[in-house]
Formats: sequence, structure tokens, C-alpha cells
Amino acid sequence: MTGEPFPLFSSFTRELSLGLFTKAHSQPTYEAIAKELGAQSFARVNQIHGNRTVRISTPTNATVDADGMVTETSDLALCVTCADCQAFIVYAPERRVLGGLHVGWRGLIAGAIEEFFKTLEREFSITAGETFVAAGPSLCMTCAEFSNPARELPNVNTRFVRGRTVDLRGAAQERFEQSGVRPDRFERHGDCTRCLRDRYWTYRGGDQLSNAVVHTNVFAAALRRG
Repeated sequence: MTGEPFPLFSSFTRELSLGLFTKAHSQPTYEAIAKELGAQSFARVNQIHGNRTVRISTPTNATVDADGMVTETSDLALCVTCADCQAFIVYAPERRVLGGLHVGWRGLIAGAIEEFFKTLEREFSITAGETFVAAGPSLCMTCAEFSNPARELPNVNTRFVRGRTVDLRGAAQERFEQSGVRPDRFERHGDCTRCLRDRYWTYRGGDQLSNAVVHTNVFAAALRRG
């Protein structure tokens, strides 16, 4: 596990545990990830590259179709899997509510980020401005190449498009900020999964079969019991 890789979250270590699990580590089970984070159990959704976020209060192992999770339950590790897509951990410290979100390019254009915050506000009356966001490693702009960006990503701001490549990271951050997240409360891990294929599982970098079977990067977090 790459422990506490986000300085922005360093002030929350007493109330929140966070870890990044990659190809650089032996592939852990989700039970092992939970244990590493000091949690008793884990929750993950069946990620479908859509825009649905669900409230989670009990352990679940991909039994619900969604791409986002929010919880106020302690000792429950939220596990977001990714192999080039963007993975986010969202934390509202005043209310001790935690979220995990998977955003592929399809989820980006489907409004996954916007729907996440709508769910957070509906379930907990928490606005985006109350949250801190950590973004895990994902494709850099050079590696995010598309056949026809204008057709495939029609609602992405054209300033993030350069020829056939798209700055998916910038496009996502724009949507977080448009939703109300403060720029100084957003931090991104700078690594590109495809550029650093020896360190990360990467679909575009050639790990398609491994990703389909079992191997994936996992960005996870859990609320500590307080």
C-alpha cells in the first residue's frame, strides 16, 4: 500500500485512513485492503461507467450497479477500482461522511461527478463546498487518445481537447469545481497509469486480460471509529 499519498488529507489521519494499492504491491484481497486500512469490512460497487451514486451502510461486494458510494459508517473501507480511469476519494470532515467515485470517460460525459454531489446533498445535506477531494493516478493527456473526441466526448469543454487527445483530468477537475469544490481542497496524484505501466495496472498499457480477471489498482479509504 502507498500510505497517505495526499498531503491535503494529512490533517485527517486521526479520523480517516486512505491507501492506494497498485501493481507495485502484491495483489491484495479486499478483505486485506480493509485490514490494512484498519477497517473491519469493505464495500465496493459493480462499476458500470455510468453516473449512479448510492448510499452504503453495510459491507457489499459488487452487488450494486453504480460508480459512486457515500457512507457515514465507520470501519467500512470504500474500495474504488481503476486501471486508467479516474478514482476519487471525497471527504466531508464536519459531518464525517466519506465517498468514493469511479469516473471513466463515459462516466464523465454521463455526469457522474455532478450526480455524486446531488446524492451527497440529498442523503446527507452536504454541499460540494464542504468536501475535500483526492484524485488517484490515471491517464495523462498524452495517453488519453480517442478516435473522434468531438463525437465521443461531445460535452467536454474543447479547451481540454488537443487533436485526438483529451485532458480527462482537467475536464474532471473543472466539473468538481463547477459542482462547488474549492480548488484548494482538490489534490491529484500526478502519476499516469499508462506511462508508469510497471507500477500500475493499465488497460491501455496492455493489461486488458489481467484487468478482466482480477488485477486492478484500488484506491480505498475508511472512516476510523471515533
